[in-house]
Amino acid sequence: MTTRPAFAAASTPTWWSDGVAARVGAGALALLAGLASGCQKKEAPPEQKSLPTSLGSASNDFLATALGNGLGLRAELASTSSAWERVVVYGEDSALLLGRDGGDVVALRTRDRGRTWTSMRAPAKAWAEWGVGADGSLVLMTGNRDKAVKPPPPPKYLPPRLAPIADGELWSADAGATALSGPRPFFPDDTTLKGAKIPSGYAQPARLEGDGVGLLLEMKGAQVIASALADAAPSGTPVDRSMREKLVPVAYGHPPQLVAIAGAAITVRPWPRHQDVLRPSSAVPGALATVNSWAQLAAGPQCEWGSWSFRRLAGPQPRLLGISGDRALAMPLPASESEWLGCGPDAVVTETAIVDPTDPQKRRRVPQLVRCGLDGKCSEPQSQPFTIWPEAHERTLKAVATSAGVVAVMSARAGERWGLTLGQSSDRGATFSAPRTIGEGTTDRGRIELGALVRFSKRVVMLLSADVTGTSRRGWYVLASDDDGTTWGPP
Repeated sequence: MTTRPAFAAASTPTWWSDGVAARVGAGALALLAGLASGCQKKEAPPEQKSLPTSLGSASNDFLATALGNGLGLRAELASTSSAWERVVVYGEDSALLLGRDGGDVVALRTRDRGRTWTSMRAPAKAWAEWGVGADGSLVLMTGNRDKAVKPPPPPKYLPPRLAPIADGELWSADAGATALSGPRPFFPDDTTLKGAKIPSGYAQPARLEGDGVGLLLEMKGAQVIASALADAAPSGTPVDRSMREKLVPVAYGHPPQLVAIAGAAITVRPWPRHQDVLRPSSAVPGALATVNSWAQLAAGPQCEWGSWSFRRLAGPQPRLLGISGDRALAMPLPASESEWLGCGPDAVVTETAIVDPTDPQKRRRVPQLVRCGLDGKCSEPQSQPFTIWPEAHERTLKAVATSAGVVAVMSARAGERWGLTLGQSSDRGATFSAPRTIGEGTTDRGRIELGALVRFSKRVVMLLSADVTGTSRRGWYVLASDDDGTTWGPP
């Protein structure tokens, strides 16, 4: 409906006599009112966002799921081919989703618990890793790897073997930036970092205070802590060989901490700022290093929330290592072959396997979710979070620890059949309510996929991708729950 001009919407002016008004028709009255108000531009009608009309359908703005409607993200933020490899919650309402989109790396950021988002991207080379500051500032390092023959499979409990990293260039963004600045070269450098490499193939830069960046390199077989401040050229500080600690080339915690293996101990110290001396380290209580610990730690944190970074140290008796800016812990986890880990500010979620109670032959094993508080106490679930398909299928799980319990999402695929299901516990992981379908189907068209699951201080958010009905493209959509997963809708 067109908005009437302001003058026409007002009461009849005092100079307009009843006699004149009686002799002038309604059309002439509207015309005179328009002339009196000048050539005022008509206001545009408010934009109408289209709602999906059936379950599983999607517009540019909304997606209809069995849980509730999701809110669409602008298409230019990130394509649905983006694979979100890392989720960093760095504030009560703020998070970063870090991943790859074809030949680019992408950072998707929210500062209002998933209501609105911004994104940054940069071209990526064979190696690309992010460093995240305690305030959400970013540093990106990307470079080439040495060409090498395909390495043999790693032994059990070890991450994949990677080709050595040959060089690196730097991009950065402060906490309020909407774009990355760069690139600029970091290593090798003929003046200060000549011949520097990362032979393990694993590394992650540390985002330091004052627009600084740190990275662990090797030069002539010796460990070197390289650093730079703002736009200054990088410099390197050799690590004293007599220290007898093997430093891990990945930052843990926010602000970043430097982890090392010292004999049978796992140690931690603050990551040195630009040209600072290396401070003495402290052993993490209860953390015993094995022959596999360094390689597992070098693969980086599996879950990051607030000041914490968590890593599941796999083995016959798995252990959780947690490192924050001012605290570190180690504790046992239930035995499991699963590699993933979910977390929150005071608990983690891990996957175990139990015998399917519905299998008459008692051979099939199905997933179980165990919530472990950072006090070392783990739940003993009395029910299953999901109903498992009897036919052969592929499935993936993602979960977060909420204040009340656990929220988890399972994706299952058998041929063209697909399903996305929510599991929820409201009693700290002791029992799970009946699983709820998010979406399901028997063809690829209309398939809904989970991109990320994020727990804020008082909200859980899931990022879903789906086909935009009537088009050939897909879009991202956000669903949120403010009651630990019971009800869902737009954030």
